[in-house]
Amino acid sequence: MQSMTGFGRGEREGEGFVLQVEVKSLNHRFMEVILRLPRRYHLLEEHIRRVLRERFHRGRFEIQARLWGVPPATARVFADRELLFQYLTLLRNLRAEYGLSGEIQVGDLLRLREIFGVSEEEPPLETLWAEFRPALEKALQEVEEMRTREGTFLKKALEGLLEELARWLERIAALQGPHLVEARQRLEERIRQLLADHQLDPVRLHQEAAILADRLDFTEELHRLQAHIRHFRRLLEGEGPCGRKLDFLCQEMFREINTLANKAASAEISHLAVEVKSTIEKMREQVQNLE
Repeated sequence: MQSMTGFGRGEREGEGFVLQVEVKSLNHRFMEVILRLPRRYHLLEEHIRRVLRERFHRGRFEIQARLWGVPPATARVFADRELLFQYLTLLRNLRAEYGLSGEIQVGDLLRLREIFGVSEEEPPLETLWAEFRPALEKALQEVEEMRTREGTFLKKALEGLLEELARWLERIAALQGPHLVEARQRLEERIRQLLADHQLDPVRLHQEAAILADRLDFTEELHRLQAHIRHFRRLLEGEGPCGRKLDFLCQEMFREINTLANKAASAEISHLAVEVKSTIEKMREQVQNLE
């Protein structure tokens, strides 16, 4: 189990260059990759995305690479020969026209930066990937380790919240029997008051009260909540990403406790239902950090 939060940094030192790759992982409903690469490595975008898809399932990944220096195999010194010819021609003409002494030296020409420069040849894709991948793999390894540590912490937090939720439901279950008896008695008394001037069959009165009381029975909702808790625990103990499934279970439990509270029509049970909702909301906040 992993969270979606992590950070990692990897470096590769080569002859004449240093490459640093930083990876930041954040929460996201799906997989999103943001790349900030030196111009030299722009062709590697699809390779990087494929590696991320193979290792992770969800999250927003921000990858930033920095390159200092130039790999020696790709550096090429060049001279602008046309511009050099114009400079030499101009200098010779000036020397002849004004009677200047001295010869034009190579050192004089090297000071003309617009003539000489260094260009970077386009290396093969395999060469670029061989340069980039070691730093990327090291950064992703650190991200994965951090996400795993955070996932372990979240799992323990969720297990504690599940225990808390189970205790609230036990208290609600303990009130269910007395609640139904009390509700049936209230209904019978209310019917008697409404029909005080009419003869009413006691058996029929009891039947009608029982039918109305059944509408206050929240046994099914309680059982479904308990089943969701068991399912939640199984997912926590399982392998692989489970964040979306757990989030769905939290939504289902929230819906069930709302229905239960509406059916119960009891101040005490409504108070406990508020505590259940609060616990489920805490669970959902944690679940949304899971992959």
